[in-house]
Amino acid sequence: MLQFGKRATVTAIVLAALGVFTWARAGAVSAEGQANAAAEQAVLKAENARFAAMLKADAAALEKLLGDELSYTHSNAAVQDKKAFIDDIKTGKIKYLTVDATDQKVHVFGNTAIVTGGASVHVIQNGNDLTFKIRYTDAHVNRGGAWQMVAWQSTRLPS
Repeated sequence: MLQFGKRATVTAIVLAALGVFTWARAGAVSAEGQANAAAEQAVLKAENARFAAMLKADAAALEKLLGDELSYTHSNAAVQDKKAFIDDIKTGKIKYLTVDATDQKVHVFGNTAIVTGGASVHVIQNGNDLTFKIRYTDAHVNRGGAWQMVAWQSTRLPS
């Protein structure tokens, strides 16, 4: 009888330890999920701030929101670096009139984030008034707490 009591006690201790471990792990996963959700919101905020800066032709804001290594592939397959992209916006060679983003999704992987979404775009490019819809994917990197876009690729949808 005494032997059964010891086994029951050991079993109870093991089960209690397992419960504490499971509870601690759930707390860690929950904290990780909250951090990821906060990062996703921060990336979306940077993404939407960039769209707003493009509409306002705000070169200073774009300087902060875009990484120096930016590769920007437009929906017409033209590729620009950061300097060329900002210069075209500053000079009015490309003027964004509206960018209405839709179904944006963010996936964070450490200090890197991938954003996918769609948008309706109205732009005047080289004097041509264009309105079209796109699907896009872009990449952001967290640098010192600030998210910067380092790559953009968009595909124009058929009319």
